[in-house]
Amino acid sequence: MDLRRVDLNLLVVLDVLLSECNVTRAAERLNMSQPATSTALARLRKQFDDQLLVKNGRNLRLTPRAQALVGPLRSVLHTLERSILTEPTFDPTVDSRVFTLLTGDYTEVALLRMLMRRGHPANVRFDLRPLSKASIAAFHRHEADLAVLPEQLLDAPEFERCHRRAVLTDRYVGAVWTGHPYTGTELNREVLSHYPFMSYLQYDDDTALGRSLLRAGIVARTGASTTNIAVLPYALEHTVFVTLMPERMAERMAAVASLRILEPAFDLPPLCEYAVWHEESESDPAHIWLRSQIDPSLVERVPVSQPG
Repeated sequence: MDLRRVDLNLLVVLDVLLSECNVTRAAERLNMSQPATSTALARLRKQFDDQLLVKNGRNLRLTPRAQALVGPLRSVLHTLERSILTEPTFDPTVDSRVFTLLTGDYTEVALLRMLMRRGHPANVRFDLRPLSKASIAAFHRHEADLAVLPEQLLDAPEFERCHRRAVLTDRYVGAVWTGHPYTGTELNREVLSHYPFMSYLQYDDDTALGRSLLRAGIVARTGASTTNIAVLPYALEHTVFVTLMPERMAERMAAVASLRILEPAFDLPPLCEYAVWHEESESDPAHIWLRSQIDPSLVERVPVSQPG
């Protein structure tokens, strides 16, 4: 039999016929006329090249071929109904799923806190990967479920048709080692022009932060740079470098990394991170559950003191 020529509607009729062994009762269950049901049976006999149902007194009995079809046919129809026709659901306590998320090194910590504080279902795994050209290209190929990225990246072609939601906001503050020769509490032009600046990749001139510094007439004297923001708090120790970092990070790391926080004397743009996802994930129950776990209010409740 050529599967491409099989009419799925006829398989539904066949399932009822095999169950009832009576055309009249089958027609009633199917809400079809008896002639239409008889016509369907004739077509089924032709497709299967078998009588399927033969007369047995006033009723019909199944042929050996029909008897062999009962279990598999019911299983196939049940699978179709459950997996295709039934509205999909997701239960993290039962269903298994691996979620791939892209994030920067700073937001990775905040994101993990969000996810872990909501409890961790045994069947669910979170696979966090760093933001990079390669991982963004993978996201564009739908190989990642969600990306958390800074506001300035939202205009990239890879994300222009994606859904988005703000998940983290912070502000930048200055930071120096507690033994730094500068003893003031303010980060101003003089400090930035006098002491070497430790730069994070996001502080390049083409970022919102870099442009804000230029507009304020501030040219930082970059003496070192890193692509890993987690390095900044520790790298300042026993140096005369100054830097800018997210306030939450500075407060959390102040004691453990011997930091002193400086209040910027100029306006800086806020740090805004957004979750983005593809259109086809919008109504996926598993993805809806994932997004429900990424709750910005959980970040606000993260204690600023170093745990432990």
